[in-house]
Amino acid sequence: MSATSFIFFGLMLIPFIAFIVWLIKQDKKRNYLGLAVLLAAIVVAVIVAIYVDAKYMKLQ
Repeated sequence: MSATSFIFFGLMLIPFIAFIVWLIKQDKKRNYLGLAVLLAAIVVAVIVAIYVDAKYMKLQ
């Protein structure tokens, strides 16, 4: 992993996961809003990762 990956994990991913866990724990009615947000974020992240990777591979 490059330094950029470590910066991403340390500064963005870990706080985001902590926020989602906190959001899920705050949901007393168990509406599962946090899980819906997490699922949407995962889908967007996968789509962006695939798009960026495909674009990068075309440049090589």
